[in-house]
Amino acid sequence: MTDIIRERLGVCVTLAGIAAAAPSVWHTATHITDATYRSPRLRYGERHVQYHMAREVLVTTGALTAVGIGALAGPGRSSGLWSAMAAAAGGYCAAMWSGGPATGVWAPNRKAFLVHATATAGLLGGVALLRPAGSR
Repeated sequence: MTDIIRERLGVCVTLAGIAAAAPSVWHTATHITDATYRSPRLRYGERHVQYHMAREVLVTTGALTAVGIGALAGPGRSSGLWSAMAAAAGGYCAAMWSGGPATGVWAPNRKAFLVHATATAGLLGGVALLRPAGSR
């Protein structure tokens, strides 16, 4: 595969992974003001779960923005920039799947599982394709 094709494919796959993650991020954002996500008996206050939802949305937005900036930087991206986008994508994907080992629930339903799987494949696959030639 030529470097030009690899670069274009990497950008497209990475951006598709970001787009695939968007419904999950939006769904989480809707929980921030949803009264059913309040838990009156929590030691830290009934809105503590909503606080974590807001924090998750902001951290995720930052991580996906970093991945997008790295993807769009072009074939001259440095290995440092690639490492940063790989860490952001890897961290996002690891967090998205962390519920499985922690709670036994990998996703709340089949649709969410497919969103998570598609986003993970796109982000990690795309970032792998964009790895700078000198670091392969």
